[in-house]
Parts: sequence; structure tokens; C-alpha cells
Amino acid sequence: MGFGVEDTRKKPPAKLKELVADGSITLDDATDWLRTIYEIRFFEEKVFDLLGQNIIKGASHLYAGEEAVAVGATAAIERGDVIGSTHRGHGHCGAIGNKYADSEEDRQHHWNRMMAELMGRETGYCKGRGGSMHIADVDRCNNLGSTGIVGGNQAPAVGAALAEKYRKTGKVVLSFFGDGSTNCGSFHEAMNMAATLAVPLVAIVENNLYGMSVPFSGSEVDGAVSASNIEDIAVRAASYDVPAMIVDGQDAVAVFLAVRAAVEKARNDSQMTIIEAKTYRWYGHSRSDPRAYRTKAEEKAWHQRDPIIVLRGKLLAEEICSEEQLDEIKDKAFATIEAATQFGLDSPWPDAADLAKDVYVDETYPSEVIESDRATSTKVAEATAAFAAALTSSTARTKKEAAEQAKGQIKTRFGMDVMTIGQAVSAAQGEELRRDQNVIVMGEDVGLYGGAYQATRGLLTEFGTDRVIDTAISEAAIAGAGVGAALRGMRPVAELMYVDFVTIAMDQLVHVGAYNRYMFGGKAKVPMVLRTEGGVGRCIAAHHSESLEAWLMHTPGLYVVMPSTPYDAKGLLKAAIRSDNPVVFIEHKATYGQMGAVPQGDYVIPLGVADIKRPGEDATIVSYSRMAMWSLDAAKILAEQHGINAEVIDLRTLKPMDIDTVAESVRKTGRLITVSEGFCTCGAGREISGRYMEYEFGDGSHGFDYLDAAPVNLAAADVPPPMSEPLETASIPSVERIAEAVKKVVGA
Repeated sequence: MGFGVEDTRKKPPAKLKELVADGSITLDDATDWLRTIYEIRFFEEKVFDLLGQNIIKGASHLYAGEEAVAVGATAAIERGDVIGSTHRGHGHCGAIGNKYADSEEDRQHHWNRMMAELMGRETGYCKGRGGSMHIADVDRCNNLGSTGIVGGNQAPAVGAALAEKYRKTGKVVLSFFGDGSTNCGSFHEAMNMAATLAVPLVAIVENNLYGMSVPFSGSEVDGAVSASNIEDIAVRAASYDVPAMIVDGQDAVAVFLAVRAAVEKARNDSQMTIIEAKTYRWYGHSRSDPRAYRTKAEEKAWHQRDPIIVLRGKLLAEEICSEEQLDEIKDKAFATIEAATQFGLDSPWPDAADLAKDVYVDETYPSEVIESDRATSTKVAEATAAFAAALTSSTARTKKEAAEQAKGQIKTRFGMDVMTIGQAVSAAQGEELRRDQNVIVMGEDVGLYGGAYQATRGLLTEFGTDRVIDTAISEAAIAGAGVGAALRGMRPVAELMYVDFVTIAMDQLVHVGAYNRYMFGGKAKVPMVLRTEGGVGRCIAAHHSESLEAWLMHTPGLYVVMPSTPYDAKGLLKAAIRSDNPVVFIEHKATYGQMGAVPQGDYVIPLGVADIKRPGEDATIVSYSRMAMWSLDAAKILAEQHGINAEVIDLRTLKPMDIDTVAESVRKTGRLITVSEGFCTCGAGREISGRYMEYEFGDGSHGFDYLDAAPVNLAAADVPPPMSEPLETASIPSVERIAEAVKKVVGA
């Protein structure tokens, strides 16, 4: 271990005049710190009062008592540096907003928007969508936002720092979080990733001694337990071999000096530092908290170290300000918050007509791109069939020789390459890495190993470790870092080895990634791809064989894409990487070796556009991923053996879903069969059928008006995927079951 813990509380306190003399700060800076502390304090006192009047609604976690941390820390960074905040984020938002205020008018406008946000008004920073726990000016102040999930903001801060390092901006990231989060797995994952990737991050632990009602390291109250066996969180830095400091969190000057030193390490050496600020919250965890877990004597002792008392005392002792001048600062701060309160009360409510606005970045494709995809898809299917026929008729001595000869024929005849889905996925990432320097690939085994299914093979050699990043087994950190990097202008492709592992990353993917744009008033974009794979077929049991697309479809803000052919895999992945929305891209583990024709050159397949892979008139089969191929096999049997001409639609993108194509097909055929490898209950098939049934055509008719039979939903059995091959096979729809279902619904 090369680092230790520096307890700055043991040093003589720095004098403000010394900092002024050496040019670290100005006298105006020092007095402005006090004004900001007062503004945060008066803001919190007003919020507490308005909560009691039910003017401010919902949960609100007040920052009063901790103001010196936010004020001292933000004073130590430059404009353009980045912060990440928490559910107790009023202080961070208040301090950083003041830093960007160039005039008294700007400053008042900042506090106006903060108060309006807590009141749920249209004029709030997030248009009333975030409220107390998600208050942030994410664009103007380089604020990654605040999260209501404890520990939820740490991994995105790591990703943001990774982006700043990669882009060589010289910017650093401050990540604020509480002591309670340091007992969460996300804390360890994030700190370990930050340390191993050597990103310019300053991790600031605001240790206010209590995680809701549980003391971090003990309490005199009978019945209170401890959340940890350590007293100083900073000692955990040894686990990551990074430097750490302990600082008096009630002293803005001490915080400023500690953070300034850490920022210098981060900016110059890309060295993370953990700073533990010992502080105290005046109020309970929330307004309803009776604070039964701590004593009145303890509270009294901490109140004697009020950040206002400490800084005001320094300004008086060093004869920088008189009592009258300090009172003027206090009065000005009070007036600012009073005006902000009135502004909030006078502000309009959001228009309910805008309820669904800014869930996604609006994306459209030119009609010629959509038409080109339809024409190309038909040619690709023809070329793929020709390749299969060439293989069957080959007289070559080996399979490899036969494949090479067949590939040559397809290239000559169609001008297309033939590759596997795995190769198509790798090719798509390679092309996008070449096209856009902001694209990076990160995840478990993506580099040296080339991916568990070789879907990133060869990328490390060409693009190096700055752009193809092997990480620890840390699904939450991988997803969260992807979000943070995307928020700072990158286009990360974050890979989770199996879709089953997305359960570990759901907080980051959903609460931080998918909700981000909407929650912060439409100001943010999260252009990231989470690549993973799912499905049965390799006898590796329940924890490595699930199809969880329905979980992901349920989430507002996410796109969900599942390709079935090499052509689709490459074009859809390229479109996903270029999308400004977060996309979950799910491949099927049993299809990586599936071969098919792929056009040469650059192309994308529009997200949200289904593909009619086989036209027909008797029934509509709607599917995606491997089941789309099995549906085609079933349709072939139906046509050749039973004279039934089934239309097969491959959704390709489950969200946004092209229900228009499905509706027009079923209106023609009168029969709907959905086929999915996901679980039956609340699955994708139910969603497809439900959306068709309520679909309204231009003439006012609805989907159910055109059905000649009840919709059929073929899906996986509601059992965890079993390992034994016969059971695994029985757990999902088969080609034969699909064909039988169509025969039955047609009445053959």
C-alpha cells in the first residue's frame, strides 16, 4: 500500500488572511462563502416550514448543518469541473449554482429555480419532475444530477471522470455521498473501478454519523446498533490503494484546503482521493424522523460547531468583517430565500399535457433510410438462402472449404459478405469506434479475451486500452460508469456478460440512466448502449439463461433491441450506438455462430422499424431474436406441408415497438400468434397482443375488429430455465409448437 490517511484536523487551522495573501482566495470569496452557507441554511429552514404546511410535498432530506462541505468543496474547483450529488443535495445544488452566478440577478434566479423545483412548479430546474431528491441544474452547472437511491450516484461519477480523462479536458469530478452509502456494494464497485482506471475523481464522504436511524459507528442510545465496525470511513481507501483525508466538515476553510489538494492530484496526476468530512445534520433523515437514535447532548455539542459559527468566528477573529457587516450578509441571504419562496408560490404548475415530454430524445429516420432497409433486407434474405443452398450442394472436402467457396459465390453474385452474428456485432463496434472517437467499449473480458462470445474480438488490438476497457466483475459500476460517461459526451458500449446480471445493474440502468432525461427536465442525454446476451440453448441453467426483455420494456426511457440475423445485428447495433437514448441491446447466446449475408459498407437499420421476413395472408406470426428464425422455419413447414401461408414479422426493436406493421398485417390475415422466449406472465407477447387489440386505425376501427380468432401467445414456461437439455428444450416454444399453434388458429 502506497498511501495512508491524513487527518487534517490535527493540523493548525489555516487563516483566511494567509489564503488571501498567497492568492488562493479573495476577501470577497471568504464573505461569499458565509453568504452561501446562510442561503443554504435559510433555504432548508424554509423548506422544513413549507413541508409542515404541505406546500412542499413528498420526501425532503435537509442539508442544514453540513453546509461547509458543499461550500468549501465547490470553492476548490473551477467552472467546468463536474459534481455528482445525492438525495440530500440542496446544499450541493445551492453552492454550485452560486459559483456560476455572475450577478445578483443570476444568483436570485438560481435560488428561485431551486425553490420552485421543490414546490413542483414549471419554473423549477427540472420543471417539477425531480423535486427535492433530484434537484440539479445538470447542463449549466455541470451537475450529473442527484439520486434518490443511496449509493446510486457514485458509479456515474466514475464514468464522468473516465470521460474527462479520455477527452483530455483537464476537468475533475467531485462525487458527494453520505456515510450510509459506503456500506453499499455500489460504493465498493465504484471506488475500485475509479482506482484501477486511475480517473480524476475526488470522492467526498459526508459522514453525518447516521444512515437514517442507524449510527455509522455507535451511539449512546440504548438499542441503537452500528452500521460498521470502523469509525473512520477514510481507512477504506487502503482497499483501493488511494490516498485519503479526514477533514473537519464544519469548517469551510478546512474543506476547501483538503479538496483543493485532492483536486490538484486529480487534475495533474489523474489520482483519486477519498475525503471524509466529519459533519452533522441538524434535522432528522427526513421531516418525519424523531431522531430517537441520538441524544440531545450530542446535538447540542455539534450545534456549537455550526458551520455558520465557525466561519463567522474566523471572519471576526481575523478582523475581516465587523458584526454589522456579517449581519448584512445574513440579512441579504435571508432576503434572497424569501424572494425565492415567493417566486415559487407565484410560479405556474406544469401543464399535464406535457406529462410524457422528454422521456426520450425524439429520433426520426429519413424515409429513404427505412425504404433502403426494407429493400436490403429482402436481398439479404435471398443471399443468405443462396449461401445455405451453396453449402448444401458443395462437394468440398471440408466444411471450412465449403464455407469459403460459398462465401465467394455470395460475394460475386450479391456483393455481400457472409459472417456470423458474433462477427457482425464485433464489426459494428469496430466501425463505430473508427467513425466516432467518442465511442468506447467497456465491460468484463471485452479486451484481451475478446468477449465471452468473441463479440469484441480484435477490438483491443486495433483501438487500445483507452477505448476497449476491461473492467472488474462489477455490473453496477459498469452500467453506472456507462451512464456517467454518456452524460459527459461519450458514446459508451457497456457489456454485461449475461442478461441475468442486469438484475445487479438495474438501479444504475433504470434510475440513473433511463430516468435521467425526464427527471432533470429534458436537459440531459444518455447516449449509451448496454450490450448483453440471453436465452437458453447451452444448458447453463437459470442464472445464465434468462430472457428478461419484458423487465426492460417496462422501463420508461429505455430502448430494447434484439436482433435475429447478422444483417440485423450489425445495422441495429450501429444505430443503437448513434442513438441519443439509452439502448439495451440483447443478443441470443445460441445464435452467435449463425451465418448470414451482410452488405458491404456503412449502413444502419432504423430503431423501431419491424421487418416482414416472410409475407403471407393466412396468419401473422410476430417474434424477435432466435424465435424469429424458428418462426420462419415453422412458416416453411406450414407452407410446404399444409398449404398455410403465414406472414412472419420480426420486431427487431421491442421498444419502441412498430405496432403499425403488426396491425396492418393482422388486419390482412385476421390471426395473431406471438412467439417469445421470455416468460409467459407479463411477457412481451402479452404486450404485443394488448397493443394490437387497442390499436386504432385511421378509419376509427380497432385491432380486435379484424380478428377471426383469439390471439395466441407462445412463450417460455413460467419456470426458471432448467439445466437438463430435455427440460430446457421443453421450457420454450419449438418450431413444431409454433406450426401446430398456427394450424389450430387457422382451423387446418
